[in-house]
Amino acid sequence: MRSKKRPIGLLLVLVLLLSACGTGGVVGPPDSTPDSTPDSTPDSTPESPSGDPLLQIHSEGGFVPIEWNLGNGPTFTVTNGGEFVFPGITTLEYPGRLVPAYFSGQLDENEMARINELLTAMGIAEIDEEHDDSLDNVADASTEVIRFWDETGVHRYSVYALGMSDNPASDATAAFADLVDYLHELSGTVESADYQPERVRVVAGTYQGGFDSEFERVEDWPLEGENPGDWDTFTTVGEDKWTCKAFDSSTLEVFADARQTTIYTHPEDGGQVQLLVRPLHPGEEDCTL
Repeated sequence: MRSKKRPIGLLLVLVLLLSACGTGGVVGPPDSTPDSTPDSTPDSTPESPSGDPLLQIHSEGGFVPIEWNLGNGPTFTVTNGGEFVFPGITTLEYPGRLVPAYFSGQLDENEMARINELLTAMGIAEIDEEHDDSLDNVADASTEVIRFWDETGVHRYSVYALGMSDNPASDATAAFADLVDYLHELSGTVESADYQPERVRVVAGTYQGGFDSEFERVEDWPLEGENPGDWDTFTTVGEDKWTCKAFDSSTLEVFADARQTTIYTHPEDGGQVQLLVRPLHPGEEDCTL
């Protein structure tokens, strides 16, 4: 019997309150050799640059505030060169820091080979876009999504309530759950350091209240010369509009001391603005949901 797994999204929410096969082969870490490539990968497969993304896993939906989905990034990212990006330590302090922490580590040949085996078992290189919603008797769970890159493009597979059943509906879903478990395991064992992003996403929306007044911190607008009303529309929720702009990594210094309950004064109309700030992972576009 398969062990019961917990969906990524639910694991992350609990902490807050207290990704190659077929036609696309995995390129191992910089010191890997062709002999380390599994037999299932064609020798003729063109290699991708080591910094290009191989796979990325993230959560969508679930019984969480909209700010959670807009402000939190992928759970796991693995590049062709073996860079592994995953969530950093979340402390129990409240309010927590505005910018979520991420770590980065280097996977070795064996770890990349295991990831490749699981991707092959998924058959994801043969999938364009597919969704498994067979588990319809579970409410308010998140949907786990994997994106996989090869020379033919991006492949997307998603599963509602991944890990909530001991009998996955397909081999792809079973292998996806095993992959998630393996990446969770690696996140606890790989030698890592703070992730150093190239780009940072800032999402802005009108503050609608909800923070305990004891913990609210109202501060001056932190991004000189920037008007959030001029940024790209990220999404609309009812009558609320969230806008977005990406900046270089130096912008993180501006928010080093910001908390999740920090509110900013709009640079033009003086209203209250809530900002959601996070590093972008390899493979993510600047302001695309």
